[in-house]
Amino acid sequence: MSRKDKKRQKNWNESSDRRKPLDGQSNSKNQPAPSTAGGAGGDGVDISPGVGVYAMFPSFNYKPWLALGEFLDNSISSFEANRSRLIREHGKNFKLRLMMDYDEIRNQLVIRDNACGIDTERFAAAFALAKPPEDLRFISRYGVGMKAAACWFAREWSVRTTALGERVERTLDWVTKDIVDGSVTEIQPRTKAIGESEHYTVITLKELIHPPTGSRTVAKIKEYLPNIYRQFMREGEVEIFWNGEQLTVDEHEVLVAPPQWALDQPEQTWDEDVVLKMGDGRTITGRVFLLKKMKRKYTAMNLFWHNRLILGNIEPNHRPTELFGAGNSFETGRLCVELHLDEYEPTVDKMGFKFQDNEAQLEHIIEELKRVARGILRQAAAYREPRIDPEVPLPDIGPVVTIPGGEIVATPAEPTPDSPYPQPTIPSPAETPKIRELTKVLITDAGVTWEIILRQGMGPGDNEFVRIEELPMGEEGIPHRLVVTLGGQHPFVLNSWTDDPEVQRLLLLFGSAVGFGEIAARQAGQKYASFVRNNIDRFLRLVVLNEHRDEDSSDE
Repeated sequence: MSRKDKKRQKNWNESSDRRKPLDGQSNSKNQPAPSTAGGAGGDGVDISPGVGVYAMFPSFNYKPWLALGEFLDNSISSFEANRSRLIREHGKNFKLRLMMDYDEIRNQLVIRDNACGIDTERFAAAFALAKPPEDLRFISRYGVGMKAAACWFAREWSVRTTALGERVERTLDWVTKDIVDGSVTEIQPRTKAIGESEHYTVITLKELIHPPTGSRTVAKIKEYLPNIYRQFMREGEVEIFWNGEQLTVDEHEVLVAPPQWALDQPEQTWDEDVVLKMGDGRTITGRVFLLKKMKRKYTAMNLFWHNRLILGNIEPNHRPTELFGAGNSFETGRLCVELHLDEYEPTVDKMGFKFQDNEAQLEHIIEELKRVARGILRQAAAYREPRIDPEVPLPDIGPVVTIPGGEIVATPAEPTPDSPYPQPTIPSPAETPKIRELTKVLITDAGVTWEIILRQGMGPGDNEFVRIEELPMGEEGIPHRLVVTLGGQHPFVLNSWTDDPEVQRLLLLFGSAVGFGEIAARQAGQKYASFVRNNIDRFLRLVVLNEHRDEDSSDE
């Protein structure tokens, strides 16, 4: 027998007087009176039927932050159900404190709260499978979450709790393997005397199966839990801590701007309350707003239930294409929706709503939202950042480079049959265009190194999509240099440029690809290589102009 098996056997022998097997042979009726100084006492906790179900919980499709949410749900429900009692006891400034501490060395996770505790009347039902609380106004719903999350996290766990106004602390110890293998249906809690003004619950998870390790996992716990409980934290009544660090809600500034289709109108704040009257008689309330600065990691269609986030900006972000469009649309950068579906039912794992099986229901919600928030949704699709600000630096897509020697060639020399790659002419300094900061991209193709200099044309008349400028060929071993200037006044650039660094980076790289393609084609002997660049310019210009014509006609 291994050391671990011996330990489990010892635990089983020591605790056998607190467990009742299926054959009904139990000494629980012969137990001594409840002790107030520790040890076993009180009625046993019935955990039947179907103890084999507990063996399935470790394979649930949980994530650490979602499993932690099951414990926090119970704490918040206890606080909400007893808010008036807690305020009478501690004053109006009382806050619910939720603390999670992970000890990697001991492979142990402890969750604590100062809610109202589990009282005598509820204690036994709290550990029975699928026995929900009688009061269903709060976010504890199905009577499964705590047991499922605890068994998913750990092989062994315990709950130590005392309720406000009671003089007893109860501790229940749980070892899933012993319970399943021994077909145990009853566990006897340990009790001890405690002050009646104390109230807390401490859940200790040991021998973790899914420890919350790794920097990415910890970062998601610290990001997602405040997102899930943002409504409670916004009201200032709930504080959440991870390993002593207080977590905060990530709030973002709301867009203030005139309507994009009527820029002469006054600025307005793009933040609206909405009420959706559904065809089934139920009502959904909420808020729709636009972010001042693009942040795709934050935007989503957030669906709350009793102030708890069920679907939303928790990876993967919930962004139906019917509302947000596809890919990197402007709506995905700024549009935020927060809807409260208190009259609907969430799934058991609180990862969705039961109506998700009926796609028409979600479509109906989206259609109603489009009707009542038409203006703000139109602004989400149409809004563009103001024209490029010369004072704002370009995104850092490579190290800054200075050009040693040589002059910039404003216009590539035209090729001829005898000279497919002629020596370029050098303009006078007065003809050099006004440009922005200078960055570079280094690539190697077919053994030749290219240094592509990227610039932003800012002066009047900088309305070519891409202008290419060659530098005279240098000594052997020196990279071939090409200057690509993106026209800041070209309609496509004006229409597409945003404050999102990734969008800026893609535009600049696209421009450099157009320039590199032309020069490489010319070096290979292709005639009229500039036709491709000129037609790209023309195509993008026509696309933008046609879009504006469509918008203008829809306004009439």
